[in-house]
Amino acid sequence: MRLGLYIIASIVLMSIVGIFVYTINPGNYTIEKFGIPVTIPVAVWVVVPMIILMFASVVHMIFYGTKNFFKFKKWEKDTQSLDDALYWSLLHEPKAHKFNIPLLRQTASLLSVASVKVDGAVDDTSDKLRGALTLVSEINRGEYVDLKARKLSNELSSDNPLVIQNLINRLKKDENFAEEVLQNREAYNKKVFKEALRLFVQKANFPKAKKYINAFDKEAFLALLSRVTKDDNLELTKEILDEFITHLEPTLECSDYLKISTLMMQHLSPDDNLKLWREYQKKYSKAEIAYLYLLFEYEMIDKAGEYLEEHDEDEFKRFRALYDLKKEHKKYKITDLMDIRHICYV
Repeated sequence: MRLGLYIIASIVLMSIVGIFVYTINPGNYTIEKFGIPVTIPVAVWVVVPMIILMFASVVHMIFYGTKNFFKFKKWEKDTQSLDDALYWSLLHEPKAHKFNIPLLRQTASLLSVASVKVDGAVDDTSDKLRGALTLVSEINRGEYVDLKARKLSNELSSDNPLVIQNLINRLKKDENFAEEVLQNREAYNKKVFKEALRLFVQKANFPKAKKYINAFDKEAFLALLSRVTKDDNLELTKEILDEFITHLEPTLECSDYLKISTLMMQHLSPDDNLKLWREYQKKYSKAEIAYLYLLFEYEMIDKAGEYLEEHDEDEFKRFRALYDLKKEHKKYKITDLMDIRHICYV
């Protein structure tokens, strides 16, 4: 009951009781306390306890009303904190929140270290949570969302999966953005950088790729080199190839040199390719097998024999076996004796 209504109702009730008692007994009643006589009408004596009860009830209602008010405020504040905690968990950026209600604190504290994934549509929720759900849905559909316009660019970390996916979405929609990522490698997550490099090599030529040579790893370089055809060499020159080989040399293995040599067969004539790898095998020991493989592939058997004679007999054993067979039966090919994928392990 509202306090004002209770007071009015109490006064009305006391008035009715007082009038009723007065009509029955309009006389007075005297009580003597400490030698002092107190004489008042009987009706008043009846109403006085009601007045005292009313005041006691009002004090009681004010006390517990105030207590419930502050408790409600705590729940209201905790509800807002819970809404915020769910919001950041939906955005995969969980944050710690303070809860005043112990029971809620025990449960909701989990959201400070948890990400929430929603399957299906949610209708009855706050505008803030609905905005987060919409943002997540847009990014998961492959759309690029301007987080700066949503005032989230400084709130979400670079390792946030939504930020990563959002940037990947932008890479797929904006070809120029890939170069921006390559230019500012440290500003982006490794997954974003790797995807930018992958998309870049699908369309770039070698002069353009040379600008970002420090961003290249051997996988990206081999992917770019695999696009070279007889009709389109992507403006590849020996000088550019040398720069890439020099840059990647610490990470290149025998199998990588072998793959590069076979890919260059699409671009160079046998003489030019052999000349190139004769130079590389002198500079890089791991390129020796690639050169030897080309000699056999191009049927340069005599030169292969000369090369084998320059090395110890315990080196290139399968190549030596193939060389002996080729001298007797020229129909044998290198693939008859070994799998090209395992040549580097002979």
